Amino acid sequence: MERIFGGLIEFENIEEFDQFVLNIDKESALTIVGKALDFCNQNRMFNLMEANTLYKCLTKLKEDANQIKRNHLHNDDTNGDISSEVRS
Repeated sequence: MERIFGGLIEFENIEEFDQFVLNIDKESALTIVGKALDFCNQNRMFNLMEANTLYKCLTKLKEDANQIKRNHLHNDDTNGDISSEVRS
């Protein structure tokens, strides 16, 4: 069993970890950053002001990522080839 960030994230073996890192997506990357911040916060590596700032930044990044995902799902004209006359 391979563990990172004090066991907050576990992998069966190095190969599973390597594969995960090679294929990481934005959502997983944000989750890992959050887990890393949790680990550092639990080990008192940040003062209260630093921890608050980092969590505000992470929350903002997650909000932006969710907004982009929602915008993409509602954009029927992904190629830009539907004329304005057809849309109205």
